[in-house]
Amino acid sequence: MLSQTISRIPPQIYVTPKYNEHLTANNTQDDIIKTHRRIYSYQSKSQLSIHNFQLCQQIGQGQFSKVFLVKNSERFYALKLLDKQWIKKFNLNLQVQREVDIQSKLKHRNIVELINNFQDNDKIYLITEYCEKGSLYQKQFTKSKIKEIIKQILTAIQYIHQMGFIHRDIKPENIYLTQDDIVKIGDFGCSNQKRRRRKTFCGTPDYMSPEIILCSNNSHYCAGYDEKVDIWAIGILLFELYNNTVPFRDNNRNKQQDRICREQIVFKKDDDPQFIDFIQKCLQKDPNLRANLYQLLQHPFLQF
Repeated sequence: MLSQTISRIPPQIYVTPKYNEHLTANNTQDDIIKTHRRIYSYQSKSQLSIHNFQLCQQIGQGQFSKVFLVKNSERFYALKLLDKQWIKKFNLNLQVQREVDIQSKLKHRNIVELINNFQDNDKIYLITEYCEKGSLYQKQFTKSKIKEIIKQILTAIQYIHQMGFIHRDIKPENIYLTQDDIVKIGDFGCSNQKRRRRKTFCGTPDYMSPEIILCSNNSHYCAGYDEKVDIWAIGILLFELYNNTVPFRDNNRNKQQDRICREQIVFKKDDDPQFIDFIQKCLQKDPNLRANLYQLLQHPFLQF
């Protein structure tokens, strides 16, 4: 692992969904009533409490959460704290519920395991496995190591899609490394089911695909997007790991979105042709032209 300057200052966090996808016009009145009566899994009674853990130090912070390294019975875990006041203020109950439901169903070598969850009067607590080397953000790797990382990410995303979900927020801050250099995808707060096309404007601006942006600007005429948004994000991720920056940067959000939808990527003259081809297959503006995960896993760029 090599030293590196910061690629994005500050780290961008995901955009809160503009509307509640569970309360669309397709839902019946009975569905809405059942949703509002629902007892969320993180609200169920648990024998665990914050007093069962020794807080060691803060290791992360999100838009509505903080993450601490904690210890219990000589084992280390990551403890994510979500403030109930923020959840109530921004109407995030269903979003937190999805995060718990989805991550608890995913059991894969390359996905951060959600071990348990509980709550008290002020906070919701998610206990996950601890990845000792932290996230990929602000780290630099050799090109061969980057290929290993991307291959593990592709394998995890393939599993997530097969399980019926979209991640929607693939970026360095949400991908972690264990002591043994096993890649783990985490942070499922922006994830959802992929059984129907989505229109929610969410994700991280630098990593948003053109179809997410187009849906946000023309929601009444947009057909929605699907799991191919994760493939776009993998292309952006690979570009950033190689170049320490994302391909479409602009301090003006509207200009950045326009660049994502209209501009082609500029590569370095000495870039590997296989690297260029892999990126271009991920970053097709038309999602129907984007490579699928099987094609990417078989791509010559990753055959090393």
